[in-house]
Amino acid sequence: MFSVPYEPLSVDIFSGGLKGIGPGACGLFSIMGNCQLNPVIEAASILQYRGRTGAGLFLKGFYLDDEHYHIHIMYRDKNKIEELEKALNNFGIQYLDKKAMVKESLYFKYDMPAFMSYTVLSPSEDIIKQKGGTGDLHEFIRDRVLWFNSRYKDEARIFSSSLNGANFSTAFELSDTIKIFDLENLNNKLLRGALVHMRWPTSQGQGLWWGAQPIGYGNMTGIHNGHLSSDKSNARALEQLGIPLQVGTDSEAIFQEIYWLIVNGFSLKEIEWIMSPKFPEEIYDLTEKEKEQYMGYITHPILRHFKMSGPSTAVINYGDLMLGITDRDHMRPFTIGYDKESVIFASEERAIINYSIITGKNYNILSPPAGKIVAFLAEWNSDVKKGVASINYLEPDYIHISQERKLSLIDI
Repeated sequence: MFSVPYEPLSVDIFSGGLKGIGPGACGLFSIMGNCQLNPVIEAASILQYRGRTGAGLFLKGFYLDDEHYHIHIMYRDKNKIEELEKALNNFGIQYLDKKAMVKESLYFKYDMPAFMSYTVLSPSEDIIKQKGGTGDLHEFIRDRVLWFNSRYKDEARIFSSSLNGANFSTAFELSDTIKIFDLENLNNKLLRGALVHMRWPTSQGQGLWWGAQPIGYGNMTGIHNGHLSSDKSNARALEQLGIPLQVGTDSEAIFQEIYWLIVNGFSLKEIEWIMSPKFPEEIYDLTEKEKEQYMGYITHPILRHFKMSGPSTAVINYGDLMLGITDRDHMRPFTIGYDKESVIFASEERAIINYSIITGKNYNILSPPAGKIVAFLAEWNSDVKKGVASINYLEPDYIHISQERKLSLIDI
C-alpha cells in the first residue's frame, strides 16, 4: 500500500472556491531510467500540497511487454461509447480488445467520466496511406488522436496513446488516482520512467477532467507548472501550422510547439532560443552567425509566437528524450537530480532528496539557469526488457531527429 498523505477536503476547497480553480501551484515530478512505482509515488506525494485537487501519472514501460499501441479514453457519457468506438474504427483505429479501467463500484463513490482501455491493431502502411497518412505508424496514431480529440472534444478524450507507456489521470488527489486505477498492486513493477503532475489546470480549456495532466499524444508526453501570459500567441502559432488544440490549455500549447520543433530537426539550442527568447544584452554574446540565425527565428511570422512568457516550467518526454525548460525570468522553481542511470526533474529539490533517501541513490543536483533547456537521452540495454542502461546529458547542439525540416523557414 502506498503511504500517500490524505486529509478530507471541504467542498469549497475541493471545487476551487468561487473561481473554480484550486489554490496553489502545480507539483511536478518526472524520472527517466529504471524505477519502481512505489518510490516514485512516495517521493512525488510530498508535492500534493501545492495543488490539492487533480493528479496524473504517465508510466513509461507500462506496456513494454506488448508490441501494440494502447489508448485510454475518458467518456463524459457511457451511453456514447459504442457510437464513438465506431468513429474510431472508421478513421483507422481498430482495436484487438478493450477493457474497463475502473471498477464499477467506484463510480458510486466518485463523480467521474467512464474510462476504457483499448489495445490497438497496428494498421499496415497501405491502410495508413489510404486514410491520408504518410505511412509512418507513430505519426498516424498521433494524427488520429488529434483528430478524435478535436472532433469529439465535448464527448470524449483520448488521454493516453503511447506504444509502451500509459497515462492515468483524474481531477482528484494522487491517492485517489492510484485507487481509482488500481495501481496499488503494481508496487514492484519495473518501469522505465514516470511523469507525475498534481493540480488542476490553471486555464479553463475544455474543463477540469479534459485538461488534467500529464498531456500526451502518441509517444510525446508533457507536464507543466505555471501560466503563460502568451497563451493566445501560442494558440495562434499552432493554428497557423494546422495543429489543433484539444484540451485548450496553455500547457498543451507548450507541448505541441516543442514537439513540432523536435520532429522538424531543431537543435536544443534553437528550441531554447525560440521558446525562451534572450534579453537584449544577451544577444551580444552570440557569434555573428548565431545572431543572424537567432534574429531570423524571433522575427519569423510564426515562430515568433512560440514563447513561454509568464511563470512556467515544463518537462517534455519524447521516446528516449526528456527535457526541461523554464521561462526566461525563472519565476517557477525547477531542480534536476541525475546520476549515470537515471535523471529526475522536479518542481522542488526536496522531492528529489526524498526519492534519494527512499532508494538509497545519490544524485548530482542541478538548478537550471533561467530560460535554459536541460535534456538527457536514455540508452537501452541490448535486451530491452532489462530497461535503460544509462542516461546521458545532451549538449545544446544536439538534434534529436536529424532530417530535412518539413516546413522551411522560407516556405512557412
